[in-house]
Amino acid sequence: MRRLLTVILGIVLSIPVLAQMTIKDGMVQIADRHGINFVYDPSLPVDSPYNGRSLSRGSLDDNLASLFKGSGIVWEKRKQFVVLTAAKPEIPIEIYATISDRVPDADTLLAAVKTDTKRLDRSIGHLQTGLEGIRGIISPLGEGDPIRWAQAMPGVTTGADGATAMYVRGGNSGNNLFSLDDVPVYGYAHILGLTTIVPSQVMESAALSKGGFDGAESNFTSAHLRIVSKAPSERQQTSFAINNFLVSASAEGPISNKLSYLVSARISPLSLEYKAVRGALPSILSGLDNFKATVGDAYAKLQYKITSRHTLDASFLGSIDNYGFDTPDSSHEVMGWNNMVGMLRYRWEGDITKFDVTASINKYGSQQKQDKTFRETDNHLSLQSNLTEYGLKTGLSHAFLNGRFTLGEGINLRYATFAPGQVGEETRSINTLLATGWLQGEFKIPDHLYVKGAFRLNHFRNYDLLPTEGLAKPFRVVPGKHTNPEYGLSLKWNIAEHFAFEATYDKMFQYYHTLEGLPIGWSLDMIVPTGESVLPESSEQGSVNFAGEFGAHSISIGGFYKRLENLIYYKYSQALFSGALSTWEQDVELGNGRSYGLEALYEYAKGDWYARVSYTLSKTTREDFPSFYDGAPFHARFDRLHVLNATAQWKGLTATLILQSGGWENGAAETYKMPFLGTDFEADFFSGINNYHMPTVIRLDLGYQFNFKTGKVDHTLNLSICNVTNHFNPFMLYYDTNTESWKEMALLPIMPNLSYRISF
Repeated sequence: MRRLLTVILGIVLSIPVLAQMTIKDGMVQIADRHGINFVYDPSLPVDSPYNGRSLSRGSLDDNLASLFKGSGIVWEKRKQFVVLTAAKPEIPIEIYATISDRVPDADTLLAAVKTDTKRLDRSIGHLQTGLEGIRGIISPLGEGDPIRWAQAMPGVTTGADGATAMYVRGGNSGNNLFSLDDVPVYGYAHILGLTTIVPSQVMESAALSKGGFDGAESNFTSAHLRIVSKAPSERQQTSFAINNFLVSASAEGPISNKLSYLVSARISPLSLEYKAVRGALPSILSGLDNFKATVGDAYAKLQYKITSRHTLDASFLGSIDNYGFDTPDSSHEVMGWNNMVGMLRYRWEGDITKFDVTASINKYGSQQKQDKTFRETDNHLSLQSNLTEYGLKTGLSHAFLNGRFTLGEGINLRYATFAPGQVGEETRSINTLLATGWLQGEFKIPDHLYVKGAFRLNHFRNYDLLPTEGLAKPFRVVPGKHTNPEYGLSLKWNIAEHFAFEATYDKMFQYYHTLEGLPIGWSLDMIVPTGESVLPESSEQGSVNFAGEFGAHSISIGGFYKRLENLIYYKYSQALFSGALSTWEQDVELGNGRSYGLEALYEYAKGDWYARVSYTLSKTTREDFPSFYDGAPFHARFDRLHVLNATAQWKGLTATLILQSGGWENGAAETYKMPFLGTDFEADFFSGINNYHMPTVIRLDLGYQFNFKTGKVDHTLNLSICNVTNHFNPFMLYYDTNTESWKEMALLPIMPNLSYRISF
């Protein structure tokens, strides 16, 4: 009996020991289930007991949050790695270890972890970067933003230097989609186009898609710049920042076990800065008088984790840009635009199925006012444009065959009211519906082959037009409804261990159109729907690419060909500040376009060094426009033959060189002298339709970033100089009534920039 009691007692006492699970045991489970690897210093307390919930279900983020909660260990995902560090900085990270043998040696592991946040995340037709890559771009604000990052990618040319316009693979600026958490943002430019309205404090990543589009992407024909907001931090964090043009504050953290928040606000002191510079250096702003600006934005997000599998997000983004100034010809100009985007998003993630639904409301407006004396006659203009859109988007995805095959489907509904070109009290509203159903399949053989096919069916309805079936149709009368299929195919074949072949094909349609104003791509451009004067724009594009990665070096080179149909061309794009926009329907024409070229991207990342070079060689033409050269081909706006962007970083130092070739779209140049800092510059002006000079852009930017800590406060200081060589790169065009001609204004001469951020 004593022996039996001893055995029973031993078993009972051993049960807690046998059942006790450590954090490291949980890391093994997560690594096997999610296909990732952990990188950590052995001094971290990974052998501490874990008494949380089961890790056999739920998403990767939820499992990581549960495993390390209260452990003093901070985790960060970096591609296929999860890097663990200590919450207390006094614990050093000197020796890296892994829980498996997937990484061949310590040097390779260390290089991968240290450079992973610098290198771009590449997939077929897709480039992505995190917040570090966004902020690392030198810009007039002292730190970068998603637009500046995207403009440095291959296949992308810009409008006037310093603006937010992008022309991707031959498309117009208005053929691109800019989105936040997959909800369109129509007026994304901020501070006269120097940055975007989405603050970096709320961003997790930015991705640029130029081909191989997903089934859920729609209503654009060129490229998609997708911004993803971050989840609120699990600990309370506050930050303040100031740069040349903005003052900002943000806060985030938990409210309860399941509820957390993230808020950010920015305001610009442009009016005060103008007064200071005007008084100290009046020659710099000799062409601008009585400048006033009201600029700011705000973002708020609440996240409620219902369970480990269910998440509910509610977010809001608002912005305002209003400017008033006098030009040298005594003309008073007022312009502005504003945004309000609200969204409610629910996500559920199961073991093989994911579900996502988003409801949104989107309001965008722009206004122009002008008082001008022209040929001894006083002229007054008041013009505004508005767009209100209600959206509902759902998506399902299912994984089969251990994740080798994925099937996705969904519906996207958009009901919109357009009020373009309102003059004075006159108002005209246009109501539209765009319904899209999509289906997508993906198949992969790990490390060998990846294939994706996508199909969409669009139905667009303009309720203010009557269908024209059965009626006599004069030239290009547009019916009130359209049904168009879209499709795409992507393939990646790993030819060898370090070498891959990629190919894409896409057919896309677009039903919202942008009447571009001054050729700089401001958000002041008017947005109009498919209707009486315009058909849906469309593009058909194919691309091939070869990519290789060899240690610290990665390179890709490929080519593309794109055919564009029913492109909208606004005849009086030079006359942004005039009454011409009120009669826009009589002043647009439809035509076609072609674009083809080569794209190359090289990256080097090792230790403290990082370098990236992107190059584009392309040709873009427009044709079949009845009023232009009898339908013959002509150069597209900002058709730049050569575009080179080169960046080198070492520790906190960054140097960036930008070269973009220029040329005449059509016609011959005339020049005038522009005084600046005691020197006369020879500048060009243009007149008439489709007749202006696109000058060569040359810019060298230098920057330095310094991070340091005082107590519990983190400090980040960015010092930079844009346009070190003080090259004259035109930014804005305005009409001089004295000479009756259009003239250029440079906004970015040599410009020192400062950005300072504190976080605690």
